[in-house]
Amino acid sequence: MRLIEVAAGIIWRGGRFLAAQRPTDKPLEGYWEFPGGKLEARETPSEALARELAEELGIG
Repeated sequence: MRLIEVAAGIIWRGGRFLAAQRPTDKPLEGYWEFPGGKLEARETPSEALARELAEELGIG
C-alpha cells in the first residue's frame, strides 16, 4: 500500500464550518471534504495547507 501524505484544515466560524462537495469529474464524486490536499516534495503540512487554501479558496 502506498502512503500519501495530505494536509487538511477546518475553517470554523460562528458555530459553522467550511466543507465542499467533490465535483462529478473527480474520484469520490459527491463526497464532502475539508479544504486541503497532497503534500508536494519537501513541503511541510503547514506549507501544503497554506498553498491549498490559496489555490482552492483564494485565502492567502
